[in-house]
Amino acid sequence: MFLGILQAALYRNMNGVHGLSGWMWLFIIAGSITIGQGLLAFITIPDSPAITRAVWLTKDDRQLARDRMDSFGATTSRIVPISVLKTKLRQLIVHPVTYLVMISFALSAWSSRANSYFVLYLESIKDNAGSRKYSTYEVNILPLGGYALQIATSIAFNWLSDYKHWRWQIAVGSSIASAIVLAVLSCWPSSDKTILTFYFLTYATNAGNPSLMAWLAELLRAEPEARAIIVAMTVTLVYVGHATIPLGAWRVADAPRYPIGFPMATVMSAATVFTLLTLLWWARRHPGIAERGYGGASLPEEVSDDDEGREDVEVGKGGSKVVGSPEAVASGSRRD
Repeated sequence: MFLGILQAALYRNMNGVHGLSGWMWLFIIAGSITIGQGLLAFITIPDSPAITRAVWLTKDDRQLARDRMDSFGATTSRIVPISVLKTKLRQLIVHPVTYLVMISFALSAWSSRANSYFVLYLESIKDNAGSRKYSTYEVNILPLGGYALQIATSIAFNWLSDYKHWRWQIAVGSSIASAIVLAVLSCWPSSDKTILTFYFLTYATNAGNPSLMAWLAELLRAEPEARAIIVAMTVTLVYVGHATIPLGAWRVADAPRYPIGFPMATVMSAATVFTLLTLLWWARRHPGIAERGYGGASLPEEVSDDDEGREDVEVGKGGSKVVGSPEAVASGSRRD
């Protein structure tokens, strides 16, 4: 949204300044901001509460962050030995959660790129005289309404995700809405008003991936290293797709109808629903992963009826076994 405002302002006010076109100034200014943000990130991004060295966080701030994470049983990233990291890598490489999250997030992100070509559609609209209906300045300004809608819906739906604890519901609902909107654009209605409406609606279907990331944090709250690695792998996969998929699916020559892009994005959104529901099915069958991590993924959530009458065993002092009910074990421990 900020870049759109900047682009419009540069085109109107700096085109030709010092012999440079407006788009050249856009590259210079946007590039400078990007480099500056990267350098600033070294001191502003706090990292994990357990190992943060952010200069703007006080000792009390860091302790508050740790307490909040502890309050719902989340383990935060710590510096771990290489041997532990290798073990975590082997576990996550073969774990279904890794691939279900990666595929769901990537498909959703790739399908949401459909509105990146809204500008080319606006440029293609002609008036009754056959001239462009919108000027270059207006073409840069109009999509800002879509970004405003995206911000509002993302905040609203992800607030609802936190308040009602609707992780998979928001993620799945957003993907279903995206599939419907993209299916309409795949049919390419004859009315420009209809196309404009559904193009704007694509911006309102992007709340799913933040909710998915929150869901991942809850599923793997006992595996902080795995969470970080899965997110890194997912982001890498997404950007590889962003760099390659448009070459075949979103070609400028196919604008504005994109006979390959819109149907493909529709299928991606529908596939996201399937992978998210598969993740939900797996999580419900393996509830132990949230509390015990990878080692507890296959453990049942509750003790079975067969185990209710079983005697408890606890190792006492000197390695001796204390056998009996929990109350007997506790009393025996007190006598020791």
